[in-house]
Amino acid sequence: MPRFTAAISSFTLLAFLHGCASTEEQVSQVMDESLDSTSTTYKDMATYPGNVTCGKYMDRDFEGFPVYKDFVVVDTEANLRPTPLDLAIYCSEDPIGALNAALNIDFESQRVQIQAVIQDFRMLAEPLSRYEDDNRHYPWTEQGLQALVEPSPFGNPSINFPEGGYIKSVPDDPWGNRYDYVCPPFAGIKVVYQLQSLGADGKAGGSGDNADIKHTYLPYFDRLSDL
Repeated sequence: MPRFTAAISSFTLLAFLHGCASTEEQVSQVMDESLDSTSTTYKDMATYPGNVTCGKYMDRDFEGFPVYKDFVVVDTEANLRPTPLDLAIYCSEDPIGALNAALNIDFESQRVQIQAVIQDFRMLAEPLSRYEDDNRHYPWTEQGLQALVEPSPFGNPSINFPEGGYIKSVPDDPWGNRYDYVCPPFAGIKVVYQLQSLGADGKAGGSGDNADIKHTYLPYFDRLSDL
């Protein structure tokens, strides 16, 4: 191999290794800050599309023994307790394929309906937050989303219900079905609501157009739109 070509190859290899080290150093710093520790060790770091890094960090189990736990860093935000769904979608070379497999959907062919559901989730989040601010809890399951339109005859009466309501009407999902809303009452404990479209058939479960689209999936869809 000519000396000049060998020099270029060596420089390319060093630049590649330096880039990998820089990524690991940046992720380690993010993790150190999240864990408030600089003594934790990391292993099995790998990068994925969308500026995602997955790996494991040293922690202690409930008996105090050392154990490695999974982590996911998206941009500069560390997730120290990723769910199996987080790991399946974020830690994949094919995030859209992973999401389709995990959620039993076809994102590309269902994009219009999914985007409509996402838009409704975002629209409902603001009045639900205002309701929670006024009442210190979200509408209960039996009160439903209709409690944002008019005071509910069920459960505790709403406090400071605004004239005209929080919203004018409750939207249906793209298939004309009501959104499934669940928020059980727990005295003194803040419970986050669960909101989902049950798909074209209006039944829990299913795949394709019949699959459930939950509001907790929003971060995944947001991430895919950035890729």
